[in-house]
Amino acid sequence: MLNLRADNVLSNLQRLYATGFQDEFLDNALRKIVERQIERDETDLARIQADLAQFERDYEISSADFWQLYQTGQMADTFDHFEWNVLCRAQERIEKRLAILRDSL
Repeated sequence: MLNLRADNVLSNLQRLYATGFQDEFLDNALRKIVERQIERDETDLARIQADLAQFERDYEISSADFWQLYQTGQMADTFDHFEWNVLCRAQERIEKRLAILRDSL
């Protein structure tokens, strides 16, 4: 969760830019921050997708199908299934975050 101070800084920057403020240095710094976060998220996503692919091979079912069955209680609550569910949720969160970050560039 974003801490209050960072949230305040971002809100103030948004208000500042809305007034017509322009600063090439700040623009570049913000772009680099977003690009760096995209790189980190893409790395995390690749690791998660590799783990998901292993579960798919082991259980011979797609992660999408597994997740739907698990959410409706049609899969047993085993350790593997719990971990697979956590990975599915993490993938979803990262993909949403990447969409937002990529849209900002």
